[in-house]
Amino acid sequence: MTIPTPSLLQALRGYRTPLLYDAIERFAVRSKTEGYTDGSIRCIFPQLGSFAGHAVTAKIVGEFPLAEGEAHLTYKDVWQHVAARPAGSIAVVQDLDAPAGRACAWGDVAASVFQRLGCVGVLTNGSVRDLPEILPLGFGLFAGSVSVGHGNIRFVAVDTPVKVGGLQVHPGDLLHMDEHGAMIIPPEVALDDLLRVADEIIAAEAGVKRYCASADFDFTRLDHMHAASMGERLDEA
Repeated sequence: MTIPTPSLLQALRGYRTPLLYDAIERFAVRSKTEGYTDGSIRCIFPQLGSFAGHAVTAKIVGEFPLAEGEAHLTYKDVWQHVAARPAGSIAVVQDLDAPAGRACAWGDVAASVFQRLGCVGVLTNGSVRDLPEILPLGFGLFAGSVSVGHGNIRFVAVDTPVKVGGLQVHPGDLLHMDEHGAMIIPPEVALDDLLRVADEIIAAEAGVKRYCASADFDFTRLDHMHAASMGERLDEA
């Protein structure tokens, strides 16, 4: 996997996830309905803005107690795996319980530990808790629900493909997340090119919005400006 530099990760955090979706669309590397989470994922702290980082993946269960002989990982196993990944990671954790979220792996202690190990946030179809204590940490929570109790939570796998909010995530995938949800930035798109196109879209959309407020508003001119902001071209009438 290619690890973005800290400066590029910081630059990515300056953009909204839908804007980067629009920029990725210009490169035509995947379907327009692929690469992002569905509406089952909630951004718990939208005031923290955008997050970007590579995926460190895991799977958890927790509704039922540990059965005799059941394979699972110790917390130390998980911590050592996360600590060995480059800093600036995002924990992407699939809750295998059905329904997910009855048990919770993400409270204030877990957030503090994972942040110390280099994670900037978590993306999970499971639940989170201890929200007032986590918010001051600046640790991003993107989850399927909130929960009162931790239940019988345990990790059963790390460094494996997972599916969260309808999004298939592999270890090392580059993620971008904000209040709209999470998205994978495809490796086929160079980040410098992505940010350049994103800036072009910002400028084009600003022009459309200014024109909508202008006195000489005209549908034909609007049509061409809107098409340009979408990366399209209209034949001259």
